[in-house]
Amino acid sequence: MVSITLDDGWSTQYTAARPALNSRGIPATYYLVTDAIAQGWGGYLSLAQVRTLHTEGNEIASHTRTHPDLTTLTPAQLTSELHDSRVYLSTNVGPACGKDFASPYGAYNATVMAALKPEYASHRTINAGRNFRDTVIYELRANDVSSAVTVATVKGWINQAIAEKSWLIILFHEFTSGTPTRDTQYKTSNFTSILDYVRSTGIRTVTVAQGLALTDGVTEPPVSVGTVVYDDAMGSGFQDWSWATHDLDQSVTVHSGATAIGFEPDFWEALMFHHAGLDLSLYQSVDLWVHGGTTGGQQVRLALYNGSTPRGSMNLATALGHPIAAGTWQKVSIPLSALGATSGTVDDLYVMDDSGANQGTLYVDDFILVPR
Repeated sequence: MVSITLDDGWSTQYTAARPALNSRGIPATYYLVTDAIAQGWGGYLSLAQVRTLHTEGNEIASHTRTHPDLTTLTPAQLTSELHDSRVYLSTNVGPACGKDFASPYGAYNATVMAALKPEYASHRTINAGRNFRDTVIYELRANDVSSAVTVATVKGWINQAIAEKSWLIILFHEFTSGTPTRDTQYKTSNFTSILDYVRSTGIRTVTVAQGLALTDGVTEPPVSVGTVVYDDAMGSGFQDWSWATHDLDQSVTVHSGATAIGFEPDFWEALMFHHAGLDLSLYQSVDLWVHGGTTGGQQVRLALYNGSTPRGSMNLATALGHPIAAGTWQKVSIPLSALGATSGTVDDLYVMDDSGANQGTLYVDDFILVPR
C-alpha cells in the first residue's frame, strides 16, 4: 500500500495537490504546522481549507506549532510544541484530528520520543525505506520527494512496495507549475504523473491512520531478535547521516532481501548511521555482510561512537582474518568485547574508509547488533 503525505500546510497543497488527489480518489495525510493556520501565516492553509480537507476524507495530523528542531528545545517548549498542536487540531478541526505526528526536519532523539509517545499514536520520520506489519509505528519510514527526485525514481519505489508487499509512505511539501526554486518545491505535473502511476498499478492507497490500522502496532523493537541497523532499509530508530557516496536501495548486488547498500569508501568518507542511543550491555556483537565488488581488498573500519566519544573500532579485514574478497559476500562478526565496548551507550555506527585513498565500491547488507 502507499500513503501520500504532505508536510507543513503550504497553500499549494490545497490549490494544486488537492484537485489532483480528489479527481483520482486518493486520500492523503496532511501534517500541519498549527500556528501557521491559527495565526494566518502567508502562503499557508487557512482553517477553512483545513476543515474542507478533513470533510473530504483526508487525515489531518500534527507537525508541531511552529516547526522547530525538537531536539534543541527546553522541556516546557517541547511540551508546548507537541501538546498544543494536537489540541488545536482536535478542537478546531475535529476530534479525530491530530492523532499522528511527524517531527520537523526529521529531527528526534530519546527525549523527543519519550515526550511524543504519550501525545500521539504514531511518529513518521524522513528515514527512507518501506514499512511492514512489524515496523515500529513511532519510527515510520518515509521517502522525501525533493525537487530533484524524478518521476521514474518514485515509480521504482512504488514497484518495490508492490513486489515485497510493503507500505510506502511518500512525502511532499510545496508545489509549483513552473521550475522549482526551492528544494521543497515539486512540479505539479510530475506529482500528477506519480498519482496516475499509483492508480494504474492498483496499489492500495491509504492515509497514515488507515495504514497503521493494518499493522501489528509495534511500539518498541523486540530486543530478542537483535537491532537492525540496515536490512533492505534503515532499521527502526536509525537515521542516515552518511557523507560518502552511497545508495541505500542498490538492488544488483544483494545478500538477502531486495536491496543492499552500495558504498564508495574513499578518502576517509563513511557510512554513518545515527540512533538516539542504544545500551551496549544488551548486545554481544555487531554483525554485517560485506561484498568487495569487482576489486576487493578495501580498507574499511567499523567504528562506534557516543557523540564525539569513541567506543571502539576495528578494520573489517582484521575481523575477517583476511582481506575483503571480490565477487562474494562474507559475514563479519565483531564481538563488542573485542572493541572494549560492553557497557554504556552508542549512538553512531560508522563504516568508514581506512585508507585515505580512492577505493572500489563496497557493498554492505544485513547489518545488526546481536543481543546477549
